[in-house]
Amino acid sequence: MELNVDPAVSISTRSQVLCVEFSPFEWSRGLLAVGLPTSVAVYSIKLKEESDGTCEECDQVWEWHVSSQPVSMSWSPSSTLRAVPNCLQIAVASADNAVMQLSSDLADSNTVEDILSHSDFVNSVTYNGDSGTLVASAGDDLTARVWESSSQKEIAKFLLTSPGMIVCFHPEEPDLLLVGEKKGVLRVYSVSSGCSTLFLRCPGPLLGADWSIPDPALIVAAGAKGLTVWNVASLQPHSEIVEVGSGERILGVEVCRSTPGLVATHAAPHTIRVTHLHSSKVPIAAHLKVVGGMSWHQNLPYLAVGSDRRILLWKIDSV
Repeated sequence: MELNVDPAVSISTRSQVLCVEFSPFEWSRGLLAVGLPTSVAVYSIKLKEESDGTCEECDQVWEWHVSSQPVSMSWSPSSTLRAVPNCLQIAVASADNAVMQLSSDLADSNTVEDILSHSDFVNSVTYNGDSGTLVASAGDDLTARVWESSSQKEIAKFLLTSPGMIVCFHPEEPDLLLVGEKKGVLRVYSVSSGCSTLFLRCPGPLLGADWSIPDPALIVAAGAKGLTVWNVASLQPHSEIVEVGSGERILGVEVCRSTPGLVATHAAPHTIRVTHLHSSKVPIAAHLKVVGGMSWHQNLPYLAVGSDRRILLWKIDSV
């Protein structure tokens, strides 16, 4: 049993939404990057906190045109509209096996820079911590790479045993990088030492994983048998399998940034579910024709989902 809930907000776009990403930082909260076939647009979204779940304001503030389709996006911590000059900066993995860095001050300085190329498809890209000094990416070329965002100099390269599907830095330790491989292997690397500090395994294929911001001891991976959850505060982390839906293949997972234990999953063919890892409450679900990524708001229980030519926002207060 599950509860189907209609979105609180629907935003139309001129073309298909490929990926979405809310900024995870307090000083740029409400900024939503939207990957479209030939561009990356940024929206400023102000949401009401009360139960009616309506949108006070939604404005497109910027758009970069790109030569290749966006696959994965990550916000730089330097992004803000609350300081002078304004700054927008986003790392984008694109379908041409490259990683771009997009920057704008919403005035005269606007750049699209190719900063790194993999030899095969790039699946994930991320900045580190509150400083954003490092950027990491992983791809089908069996590598995860780390470089300095300012100098664009590659400082680390980790060889993988299967395609790298996800990279994310520890929410509080900017030197620690989680890399998830398609065959179900997850490793945490120390970038400075170049060594693996933690090894985890789950049933493959692993297509997504996330490190919880409100609970950094929690790592969640999406695999063939549902979600695998670890509490890595223990010296010997024990894994727990959490079944989602009716056993559908999980294509992606996003841990809520504001509520501990709340997770969103994307299951084949096109179902979004929101469940709580530590509660027996009925999950909510949405069945969408096309899904173009999902992302949680920084400090409100809103989930953004790309669906065909729309951005849909759900207010999650029933789980």
